[in-house]
Order: sequence, then structure tokens, then C-alpha cells
Amino acid sequence: MPRTAADAPDPAASDLLATLRRNLATRVASGRGGYVELLDQARRDLADLADPDEPEDVRAALPGLVASALAGHARRGRRRPSRTDTERLTRAFRALDACGITAREEFRCCSTCARAELGDVAEAAGARGYAFYHWQDAEVAAAGGALAVGFESRHPLRRAAVGEEVAEVLRAHGLTVHWDGDPDRRLEIAMDWDRRRHGRLAAFPEPEDPSEPRLTVAFTNPGPYRLPGWLTRYEGRVAVSDLARMVLPWLPAGVVAAVTGAGGTEARIERDFGFLRVAGGPDLPRDRVEEHLGRWAVCGTWPPPASPDRGGVLDVTYFDASGEGSVDSPEPMDGTAARDLLYRLTPVEGTFAVFTAHTGAVVQMMWESGMRLWMEELSDGGSAAGRHVSLPEAEEVVRVLDAEGRSALADLGELSPPAW
Repeated sequence: MPRTAADAPDPAASDLLATLRRNLATRVASGRGGYVELLDQARRDLADLADPDEPEDVRAALPGLVASALAGHARRGRRRPSRTDTERLTRAFRALDACGITAREEFRCCSTCARAELGDVAEAAGARGYAFYHWQDAEVAAAGGALAVGFESRHPLRRAAVGEEVAEVLRAHGLTVHWDGDPDRRLEIAMDWDRRRHGRLAAFPEPEDPSEPRLTVAFTNPGPYRLPGWLTRYEGRVAVSDLARMVLPWLPAGVVAAVTGAGGTEARIERDFGFLRVAGGPDLPRDRVEEHLGRWAVCGTWPPPASPDRGGVLDVTYFDASGEGSVDSPEPMDGTAARDLLYRLTPVEGTFAVFTAHTGAVVQMMWESGMRLWMEELSDGGSAAGRHVSLPEAEEVVRVLDAEGRSALADLGELSPPAW
């Protein structure tokens, strides 16, 4: 049947959806924020771009747009190399820090704001200069353009020398750098900007199915910290697939999900490293929870008890006031995500991270002044002993903690009690 004028798509709505898709693609490629955060930002974009009387179908399309963008990112992930360009970039910036050039990623909104602050930061650190790219630079790169990296020297006669040193370090990490030697021009890096996503940040929901069973969910948190904002969005009536894919595998340590079925039957579920523990019921593997939860929602029964592997997951907290933010209640990370975090944390005094294995082994690290990284392990009695390490050494300690459930810090040499 021929389409009528009334059936034709609204050109304004089509243009708006195209803009929202482009914005989403950029944010997904940046690796920041999970499904809930991306959906919130898409709604803010819509509010900024659209008239108040914008057709409701555009607003209703947003959850599907976000899920589709994350699904596409996951498909591309199957073809990613073992080390991506963005990972090379982060390691190059940490190498610049180590050799006396303060380096910051996604630093502030624009060059003016970044330079106004970085001059003081570099001077306080005793650095020879600084290098950076800001949020708008990252957006251009994520959209397919070259990444522009700015730099400056504390000594006006060494500006070109600092630029050349930055270019050399970037090239040494396998990146293609274009720069004509002019200290008034920024370096340009030709790269595939597509940050790897891990855990909750990679999760996306299935298309909504009205026939799918729904459960009533409430969360209790015995710890001193607030529930994360993303988690509170799943309180109330939740589809089984959303609960299984978006919530339970990523529960912060100690948080309990009280789940009530249609008949009033309740289950209390808590994550214990690599599996989910049902109070009075079986332990469930995180990768098969949807199957078991769906069975319980319909039949009220759980599978026979099993002994799923608790390994493969570290519980991690961290604090980084200058970049990555903070996580107060331990969140699950696989070893790759934990090692990636090591390099993304800003190396300034006070930045720290704590890594706990399912065996109870704990390794924690803190950046000190002068670009010194202190790492320590905790004994069963709670006493600490550690040593200063390089980032590659810290990475190996975290790798062993994940793979073997033990601290390998003492393998690097003698440990001492912390000075504080």
C-alpha cells in the first residue's frame, strides 16, 4: 500500500533523532557512564534541543537508542586489539608524568580553562611543563576526528622541546603523531577512539517485552555510604531480564536486593565476588542468573545447590578527586578493568584504590607527592606493610591478585610498615 503524507516521518523529529544518535555514539565511545547515566544525558540533550511539545515518540525512543548504541559498542569490541589506541594514550600520559611533564586526559572543558589550571599544577609538582587534552577534544576524537594535544613549558625557551618530548613519548607508545614543530600549534594524533567498557558500563537491556515477568525490588545497604544513583533507579517493579543483566551482577559489596514475586514470595540476594548468594537458597553464577531468576519468578523454585566459582572478580573502591571520581562501596571488576583503572587514576597526592580478592587478600595503593606510588598489603590482623612501586609493578601485583587470589607485593622485595 502506498504511504500517505500522514505516514511520512516528521523531518524535524528525524533530524533530532540523528543528533541524539551522534551525541550518544560519542559518549559511548568515551567509555564514561553506564546505561542509566547515558539515558539521563540523552534526556537532557532532548530537553535542550527540542520544543516542550516535542512528540512523545522521540522521548519514548531514547531507551532503545541508548541500548542500541551500547550493543553496537559491544559488537565492535570483538574486533578490538589486545591494547587499544586509547589505552596506549593513557599509558603514554602516565609515562609523561613519570618523566617530569604533567599529563592530564579529558581535563576541563576547553583550552583556556585547562591551561589556567595546569600551569599551577605543573609548578607545584616541579614539572618541566604539561600536556593535556580537554573534554571537547575527546568529543572530536570520539566522533572520528584527530585528537589534539596541547602542551606548554614552564620555561618560554623550551616550549618546542617540551612539544617534541611529548610527541616522542606518544610515538613510543605506538601512536601516530602529526606536528610541524611549531610550539604555538597543538599535536594531532590519528587514532581509533573507542574506549573499552567493562562490567556495568558495558551492560545494556534487552528490548522491552510486555509479557515478561516483573518483580518488586528494594535495596538495603548496611554500610555508611549512600546507594549509587544508578542502583536506586531499579527500585520498584523491574523486569526479570533488567534485574539479571543490569543490577544483580554489579551489586556493590554488602548491598542486599530484596526481590518479591507475584505471589508475595521474597528472596534476598547479595553479590559475593563472582557469584550471587540467595539467603536460604542456592549460590548462583552471575553469568546464568537470568535463567534461574526467571524460573523463580514463574515457579517459585531455585535450581539445586551448586558451588560456583567466586573468583574472576575483585572488589574495588577508589578515590580520584582530579579525574576518575570515587567509588565508596566496593564494586566488582575483572582483572582487565582493575588494571585499566590503575593507569586512569590521576597520579596526584591522595589518589588511592583498594583491591580485594575473594580469598580475603587485600592490596591498596596511594599516590604520594613527588610522583611516588605507595602500595601495601594487609595482613589477617589488619596491619599493613608495603613499598614504593612503579605502575608496571603495581599492574603485575593486581594481575596476580586477580588470577591467584594472593598478594605478590613481597615478590618485589622487602616490605616496610607505612610511614603514617
